[in-house]
Amino acid sequence: MTTENYFAWRAEAESQFQHLTAAPQLKRLLQSYTESLGFDCFAFLIQHPVPFTRPGIHVHSTYPKLWVKRYEKQNYFAVDPVLLLCQRPGRGVEWTADLFTGAGNLWKEAGEFGLHSGFSCSAMAPNRAIGILSISSHQPFTTQQRRVELEVKLHFLAELSLRVLERLKDDSMLVLKNDFSQRELEILKWTAEGKTSVEISLILSISEHTVNFHQKKMQKRFNVSNKTQIACYAAAIGLI
Repeated sequence: MTTENYFAWRAEAESQFQHLTAAPQLKRLLQSYTESLGFDCFAFLIQHPVPFTRPGIHVHSTYPKLWVKRYEKQNYFAVDPVLLLCQRPGRGVEWTADLFTGAGNLWKEAGEFGLHSGFSCSAMAPNRAIGILSISSHQPFTTQQRRVELEVKLHFLAELSLRVLERLKDDSMLVLKNDFSQRELEILKWTAEGKTSVEISLILSISEHTVNFHQKKMQKRFNVSNKTQIACYAAAIGLI
């Protein structure tokens, strides 16, 4: 892959993604790029940054439907090493038997459903959601010699996909509605600094009652039980 060829490919891809007007079109376009890279099917998994212990997950996929059901039923989300390694955006992950050693029967069962080899890479959206793009082949072959090409292209395709879904306001990108008022954002920032309600009221020249009112309101919106969680979640999704 020469630099000239890559930039031509990149420009063409960006143009095609910009013209998408509906989420189903994204699925077809990603499948087309998957096949152009010599693979058979793909999965684009979007993982939300919060809640920390049970993050929201959405999947757009052309994997065999029975495999997707099996993956969900066995909760392979919890042990899949690809999901863990792809928390670092831009890092390519080649699928190997060794990689899945500690993942129970995941690798064996994936092969039984026709997923014999693959490669994954991720990108991050402004709201800190991670988009992990995985492409798989029915043939068992190594992708090591194409690592640089696959890593660069999959990272860009994942980035473009996140942009499209965000532009289309797809549910998979809705971590939390970003419609906080300026006053709420100010209170969030000072809460994250560890300031008490009394201290925040003095800093912002408002009543303590007003501070507590906004904090309680935000707790409901974040679905959390205390103001510490509010600050942590706000930081995790890039609000502060």
